[in-house]
Amino acid sequence: MKKGTLIIISIILIILSFWLGMKVERELVGWDEIGNPVFKKEQIYFPNKKNSLYLKSKNWGLTADHKVSVISTKADLEFQPDSISEYIFHGFGGIIYKLENNTLKVFSRQKPKVPPNFESEINVELIEVKNNAEWNKMQTEINNGYQQFE
Repeated sequence: MKKGTLIIISIILIILSFWLGMKVERELVGWDEIGNPVFKKEQIYFPNKKNSLYLKSKNWGLTADHKVSVISTKADLEFQPDSISEYIFHGFGGIIYKLENNTLKVFSRQKPKVPPNFESEINVELIEVKNNAEWNKMQTEINNGYQQFE
């Protein structure tokens, strides 16, 4: 009886050790992702011009506390901001935009510099939202042709 009980307990301990090892291994695999940048991209297509612009963001840092967003003509997902050819927005403010004919109207809490080599047939109109009341009003318009990129 003692020998049979010892065998059963040994088998249970081996199974539990194997299960625990698998669980720890799965958890450690996820640790490689900590601090890696997270990229997001949204294509804005203008059918009249048969052309697109891209809103892209990069979020990084150990606690994901750094963010940059760009308006670009390049479709690549992973990017480094280029102040010569892209509109650059720093921080977590968010962007609200609307398409009007061949113009992209961009509402943001910051107004980036116009890049000297932004080559597109599509016009970009930057509108700085100055306070929270204006921003909240813009967010209520999101269902009326306005869209938000965060």
